[in-house]
Amino acid sequence: MRIDSSLTTYPIFRLTVFLAAGIFLSDRLLSGVVSWICLLGCFLFFSVLSLAVLRTFSFGRRYLFGCMSGLAFFFLGAGLVLAEREKVKFGWEDKAMLYWGKVKDVPYPRGKTMQAKVDVACQMNPFDTVCRSEKEPVGRSVLLSWMPDSASRPIQCGDSICFYAKISRPVSLEKLSGFDYGDYLMRQGISGAGIAFSGDIRAFGENQPAVSQRALLVRQRIVGIYQEWGLEGDVLAVVSALTVGDRTRLTSDLEDVYSATGASHVLSLSGLHIAILTGILFFLFRPLKRFKGGRSVSSVLIVLFLWVFAFVSGLSSPVIRSVIMFSLYILSSLLSKDAYSGVFAVSLTAFVMLVFNPFYLFDISFQLSFVAVYSILLFYPLFSGLLKAGNSFCKYVWDVLALSMAAQLGTFPLILLYFGAFPSYFLLANLVVAPLSVCILGGTLAALVLFSVPVIGTAAIWLVDLSTSLLNLSMSEVRQLWGAQITSLHVSGLQVLLLYIILGLFYRIWAVTGLKRGREVVVTLSFSVLFLLTCLYEVSRPSVCYLCFARSGVYTKCGNTLTLQQTADGVFNIRGVRVGVMKSDMWQNKTSDIRLSLDYVYICRGFKGSVSMLARMFDIRSVVLDSSLSEYLRNRLIRECQLLKISYTDLSKEGSCLILL
Repeated sequence: MRIDSSLTTYPIFRLTVFLAAGIFLSDRLLSGVVSWICLLGCFLFFSVLSLAVLRTFSFGRRYLFGCMSGLAFFFLGAGLVLAEREKVKFGWEDKAMLYWGKVKDVPYPRGKTMQAKVDVACQMNPFDTVCRSEKEPVGRSVLLSWMPDSASRPIQCGDSICFYAKISRPVSLEKLSGFDYGDYLMRQGISGAGIAFSGDIRAFGENQPAVSQRALLVRQRIVGIYQEWGLEGDVLAVVSALTVGDRTRLTSDLEDVYSATGASHVLSLSGLHIAILTGILFFLFRPLKRFKGGRSVSSVLIVLFLWVFAFVSGLSSPVIRSVIMFSLYILSSLLSKDAYSGVFAVSLTAFVMLVFNPFYLFDISFQLSFVAVYSILLFYPLFSGLLKAGNSFCKYVWDVLALSMAAQLGTFPLILLYFGAFPSYFLLANLVVAPLSVCILGGTLAALVLFSVPVIGTAAIWLVDLSTSLLNLSMSEVRQLWGAQITSLHVSGLQVLLLYIILGLFYRIWAVTGLKRGREVVVTLSFSVLFLLTCLYEVSRPSVCYLCFARSGVYTKCGNTLTLQQTADGVFNIRGVRVGVMKSDMWQNKTSDIRLSLDYVYICRGFKGSVSMLARMFDIRSVVLDSSLSEYLRNRLIRECQLLKISYTDLSKEGSCLILL
């Protein structure tokens, strides 16, 4: 049965746009201003209005019905995101307390500590041994770090734990880097973060793990199998990331190599990997299509295998998103061969995921994934049709290039917005990535199934090792090429919007023929001129420079350029501003006949002494207390500043301090 694309594609796409607009604007403008209940009331009101219009529907009222429906879903998104915020927020105590919780994911090393997401059930008095009914339940997730204890069993996913720690929202460094870590955690469903020191955490054994926790444990076992094969180092890290989404072994250098070549998507298990797996499954189940009903049977089996793969890869959000998308596409293709069934599947997936969790909209991987898929659906047929290849090899090469160009064209504005850099040789890199990714994923699946077969299993493992080594080597070589990455290409949100309007108009010019093309060209040129004017304004605007205190370091920030200042003795003179950084005992028990004038004294973790001691050597105008200081030392230094009548700034509340130079 053929489904009319005008009924299956465009309505759900438009409603998804309205839903996303409501989520974005409400999160930015309405948080703390209006209740989510009022917004959901508006949703019900406009829903009733749209149904009333639909009941008396006529062709002339189609725009009124569209507006009423769009406003209804706009307010639905606005209400859902505020409700999600309320569900995550919690008033944590401003001191260390005893909590009872359950480890939600597999702990991973973070420096000298271990870290994991923990579901906190309740808050307890330190003398309680069980969670008493009169205690206020917490019911929030936190990011907990702890010092590993070699004398006890390592804490694992699914363990019930009791820990003593101070939980709080991480301080924001948005002024310094433009990134609010606390807001990022909140959108991941994490209410706060804390650290439990040695002896302040105890595990009480495993409870029955949830489905998501079982999935993470399965993923951990599979990575253990890779280690038994003899995979190690960067090869193990890439195979683990590419096949089951375990990125914990990726080093910063390896991530930088793939990022600079435009191939970082291969390290994030998402649509590319699901597409490769779907292609392999289509090939394996192809003989079924010879039988009656075989097409339907093979489609159902492929969808089942995709969900099994999602489970063994840990049920991460990107994988679930991609599996839902491909499942809908495969099942909808059984009902319709319409070219727009892909857009329908993508739009429906985005709609369902945003209703389930509106915070997905702010996930960079979510944005890049859906924009890339939409761009491929729109531009790939146009790029692919530009060249008619004479043989299969040339056709394959051109199809890979067309696919890469289509995806990169759509994600280009977002890449500039979030990363301020662009890989120059992404086409060359993707020519290598595509076949080697197929070899790695296919070889790993074959090795997992045929591991016990003497010759075939060993050959499959050898293929995985060789393909991954070649992939790492080729990405390193591409990175060494001159101009491999263009940096400092920062754009604003307005410029991103203008770029997407220009891309949409460019698509219409390419796809539409006739008299309408001239009008589209004029409009496109107008928006292009507007974009260039915004670029000229950004370039000509004088760069404002700031002196920044954050993360136990002194920085200068000029525009988007952040520079860490360094000196041997910790005393700086930055454009006439004298700064002293105190993070050791080098000034302890020292005296001076002439006091050096310091505009700011930045006291960080490791400082030994007092403000009074520093005041005997320096003429201090202001003191900045870093967030790394212990609560006891911070309070003592604050009292000293108050007695000496020296102004101070406490970064434990603000996270960073900016001073105009």
